Amino acid sequence: MQAALEYFSSLLPYLWVALFILAALFCWVVNLVGAPGNWILIGITALWFFVGPEQYSIEWPVLVGLTVLAIIGEGLEFGASILGAKKLGATRLGAVLSVVGSMVGGLVGVIIAIPIPIIGWIISSILFACVGAMLGTMIGERIKGTENKKNLKIGTAAFAGRLIGTVGKLWLGSVMLAVAVVALFVDMI
Repeated sequence: MQAALEYFSSLLPYLWVALFILAALFCWVVNLVGAPGNWILIGITALWFFVGPEQYSIEWPVLVGLTVLAIIGEGLEFGASILGAKKLGATRLGAVLSVVGSMVGGLVGVIIAIPIPIIGWIISSILFACVGAMLGTMIGERIKGTENKKNLKIGTAAFAGRLIGTVGKLWLGSVMLAVAVVALFVDMI
């Protein structure tokens, strides 16, 4: 009995590593529906930093690097929409409402998802976030008195910017996932 317990105890670090990798993958997937998966990954990695098995430790530079990547990802996600609209002459109100509309749209997309399991949520969330950015910008521009034709161009730029920003954030999330998983197996010293 003692030998069996020792054997299973020796397998525990591998189980924890497998669970960490699954949780990290989950974090990347929830990015697809607009949830803060990159930030959740940082939280999980920080927890691992403090309580993970010693032979699979993660060092603090990895946490710093992941945090920098997450900040860049957020900047890309929201900044691309704002920059796309501003490039065509959006007002400050249009830019702010682009971000608000994007967040509301992403949430609405998750709630009234396209009726295809999982993929429907992803498509709806991204599509509605982009539409929300577009509508938010157009509402802001309408309030400021921008003519309809220009308003539509600015809104379309916000839509495209949000889509590009979302793809950029997902790409950085992929890099974060790879860094976190590889860091388990690489000794930083």
